[in-house]
Parts: sequence; C-alpha cells; structure tokens
Amino acid sequence: MRVLVAGATGLIGRPLVQALLDRGDEVHYLTSNLNKYQALAGAKGFYWQPERHQCPDEALAGVSVVINLAGASVSLPWTKKRKHQILQSRLDTAKTLELAIAERSETVKHYISASGISGYASAQSINYTDRDEILGSGFLADVVRQWEAAILPFEKMGLKTTAVRTGLVLAKNGGVLPKIAQPVRWGVGSVIGSGKQHQSWIHIDDLVAVYLWIIDQGQTQVINAVAPNAVSQKEMTRLMAKVMKRPLWLPPVPSGLLKLFLGERSALVLDSQWVIPEILIQEAFDFKFPDLQEALTDLLT
Repeated sequence: MRVLVAGATGLIGRPLVQALLDRGDEVHYLTSNLNKYQALAGAKGFYWQPERHQCPDEALAGVSVVINLAGASVSLPWTKKRKHQILQSRLDTAKTLELAIAERSETVKHYISASGISGYASAQSINYTDRDEILGSGFLADVVRQWEAAILPFEKMGLKTTAVRTGLVLAKNGGVLPKIAQPVRWGVGSVIGSGKQHQSWIHIDDLVAVYLWIIDQGQTQVINAVAPNAVSQKEMTRLMAKVMKRPLWLPPVPSGLLKLFLGERSALVLDSQWVIPEILIQEAFDFKFPDLQEALTDLLT
C-alpha cells in the first residue's frame, strides 16, 4: 500500500511514517519546507504550496490512503495573525488535497484527517464519546469545527473519511510533555488552576497505532484518539512528580494569573475535556499504555 502523509515531519508524522515503512508500506510525504523533502529516510518527499493550492501530481501517484496531519502549532501566542495561521493552515492543506485528488487521482480511497478534542465544550462533569458533536465555544472549538467541515468534500467524492480527534499527545522528545514536566523535574512544579480540569491524553506509540488501525480497518467514523483513562490536571502533576521522584510543595498557580498572562490561550491548560475512546474500547483496540503512570514512566525515566 502507498500512503501519502501531509505534516509528516511533525510530532506525530515522523513516528507514523516510520511505522508505515517498518510494516512494508510505501510512503510519500508533502512538505512546504524545501530543506525537508529528503528528511525522512525510506520515504519520498514532495514540495507543495498549500497556501497556493499547489500539490505535485507525482505525490499522489498510486496512493491509496491520504493522511493529513498538517497545521500550524497552537502553542505560540495567539496574536490575530497567528490565529489566522492556525486556522488557515488547516483549511488550506485540506483544500489543496481535495482539489488534487478530485482532479488528478483515481487511486485514493481513504482520507484521514487529524482533529482535536478541544472541540468539545469544557466541562468537569460531562464525559464525551466519539458520537458527541462539536459544541464547544471559543477559538479552538471553532478551529475544530471548520477543520472537520473541510473533510466533507472528500466524503462527497466517494472516499472513506475519518476524523481523528486527538487528545494531549505525550512524547519523549517533543510536544507538550517536556515543557510541562520540566518545572516538576526542577522541583518547582505545581498544580495549574483548580487542578480539577480533566486532561484526556494518549501516548505517542498508541496514537501511531490508532492511525494504522484506522487504515487497516477502513474506519469511517469520528475516532476519539485518547487513552481510556483521563485524569485531572492535579493527578497528572502528582504522577509526574512521583515518576521523577520530585517533591510538590508550591501552591497551585491561580487561574486568574494564567488568564492575565496567557489571555485566551489559557484555555489550553484550564479547559476540561473528559473524553472516552468508546469506539476503540468497543473494537478491543490494544492500548500499549492505558495507564498514565506507565506512560509517564516510559517517557520520563
């Protein structure tokens, strides 16, 4: 099978491409950075310009599955310009792939798009399953809403389509974990806000396995890509301290202070999404790291 991956050099893309290659699939990938079109050994890179809706024909040659992971990071300050980049980068890549597949490919059968659990409304007493709609408010929820709407044209073309609503991705060498673990490692970690907000997370190895499972099963549903055991922010901080054998002695960081310094972006750490991977559980998906302490031990020690 030949798979095309957009966003292949990012946190999820690199291990996913390697996993595909390891099992014998051929991988094409798209990059908007000329310095990265030979960055992934064993895979074939192609330069594209999604902001101009330009994708080379050769990238789609013989491709059966397209995986779109591309999108600007939400972790940087949300200036007006940055917010535009975050949203438009997702819409442009989807539109470029839509046009390319419609005009130049008869082999693509399945379009898989990353998405996010931040589309669910923030709540401490509600748990969400894959069947729940995107009803949240605020910038992130709006991004997710438009991101998933951009999948509909692929469905109208007759392709299988899947949205992968991803939680907090835990990885050793990138993403959010090294940043939130660093203060704890230095002995100055603390709970954020009330600490009661739910954090739905997934180990990078399990997330990669979820994508492979979606391909193999031909899944066409929205998939909540999270571990089965969400935790509170307080519990996550406590487990990090336990795994790294560090004390927790500082008082919680007040929510008001975070809102003052981070503004709207404080939603990244203060919003609460208690998400259940109901479809993965029902289908007996084999999580390698269903337990947070085991995941943190693997990644932080």
